[in-house]
Amino acid sequence: MNQKYPMSDTSFVKADVAASPAGNGDGGSTRHLIWLLPVHAIVWIISAWLSRGNLDTQGDMIENYVWGIEWQAGYSKHPPLFAWITAAWFRVFPHTDIAYFALSALNSMTGLLGIVALAGRFLPRRLAVIAGLAMAVSPLYSNLAIKFNANSVLLSVWPWTAYFFVRFMQTRSWRDAIALGALAAASVLGKYFSIVLLIALFVAMLARPAWRANLFDWRALLVAAAGAVVLGPHVHWLVVNHFPTFAYADERTGGTFMAAVARFGVYTLAQVGYLALSFAMTLMLVHGRRGQAARFMVESVVRPSLNPDLWWLALGPLMTVGVIAVLSRTQMASVWGMAQWFAIVPLWLAALDRAGFKLKPERAVRALAGYWAIALVIASAVGYLGALRNTDDAAEPRAELARAAHVLWNQRFGYDMPVVAGSVHEAQSIAFYGDGNTHYWDISNPRTTPWLAIEDLKQRGALFVCEEIDTRCMEESKRITGATPVRVEVNKHAWGRSLMARQYLLFVLTPR
Repeated sequence: MNQKYPMSDTSFVKADVAASPAGNGDGGSTRHLIWLLPVHAIVWIISAWLSRGNLDTQGDMIENYVWGIEWQAGYSKHPPLFAWITAAWFRVFPHTDIAYFALSALNSMTGLLGIVALAGRFLPRRLAVIAGLAMAVSPLYSNLAIKFNANSVLLSVWPWTAYFFVRFMQTRSWRDAIALGALAAASVLGKYFSIVLLIALFVAMLARPAWRANLFDWRALLVAAAGAVVLGPHVHWLVVNHFPTFAYADERTGGTFMAAVARFGVYTLAQVGYLALSFAMTLMLVHGRRGQAARFMVESVVRPSLNPDLWWLALGPLMTVGVIAVLSRTQMASVWGMAQWFAIVPLWLAALDRAGFKLKPERAVRALAGYWAIALVIASAVGYLGALRNTDDAAEPRAELARAAHVLWNQRFGYDMPVVAGSVHEAQSIAFYGDGNTHYWDISNPRTTPWLAIEDLKQRGALFVCEEIDTRCMEESKRITGATPVRVEVNKHAWGRSLMARQYLLFVLTPR
């Protein structure tokens, strides 16, 4: 076996990487490949626009927006980071689907760059870029990442948290300590599931002798201090509001011990499926002996001694998830762990490099070009067939309903609609596809939108929108407004077709 350097000696690896000038050898010839990531992001923006008639059928993305524009330190379901990011983005960009897909793609690309940076702490530059390119083809950083929510926001935060963790372990820099603390807290502000990452990093630090000494370094206090500053406002919000997000998280627990074990087994199998394309992409870049290369890649996962540092970073989160999920009887969803694989491709690459396999990063251009062509063809087919069949994703006229609702309000009152309520997805869509001045009030559970009270609605005026089948919404809207509803019929046009029309009832609460 050709061993270039002892892979557990991270200081040696770091020095080897730093000593490689940008223009030397393979590093110079493959440096430009990093620009494949922005192209990848553009391809997925277009693919999402082609395949989806709306942002997402579950309504997560419009919910992000109506929460975020209120700039709260926390919300009824989740901590606030992804809602803040959404609100900040649409302070600048138009309220359109393609602009939202661009935010999703940018978030994914930021995470892929973090993976490249992390890989660069262990691998030569010519190999580090492969880590980002190989992970880019995984559904985790492509199709699933297009729905921006509490899960996908972690795609950008977790890799950079891990990167600064490794930098701090290797350098003990006070700047890295502060960055690590701030990003660790930001991960928690993205989703409480990030406790998995923090535990995994802590265990990795304890498991590696060279890293363990940092636990007693005074700069470790800077990590805690920076984290406390970033997380402090949300903790205060939790206390003041009696921990509402914890109650929401608790709804996902329950069941027997064996059922929890079975759910974690399904979760783990799903992760293997998510990584299959990245595994194949990495193999495609190997020059010869691919069967042996595949064996070494698998071996790197089951043999920690091949690269202990990267092994703990790659597998630590999965082990932590397993322990927490089984002990708490949590009903795991496979997408919860979509951000946890930031170190898996660097681990595979380190194993291949240690074993003397030659990789051809330049092959990524042809491989990704083929992948992009397939993705665009499939996206076009999905979008066209959805329009042909009038599926909910393709035909539900959310933007068109919003346009009709805003026109109705402006014709009556001559100014922007202040508040919208009613059937959840329809009301939130009216808020999103507007001018940025419309706020959302939850008619069924007003406690989740504490920034508005019923008296605010009566003072400022509001529009209530109901699906025809939502009888509860219609009863509550009639009771609050005392108004006769206006029936509107709207439909979407896509792929040269006029899709099925849908009817809604609009109740106007006239401002005082």
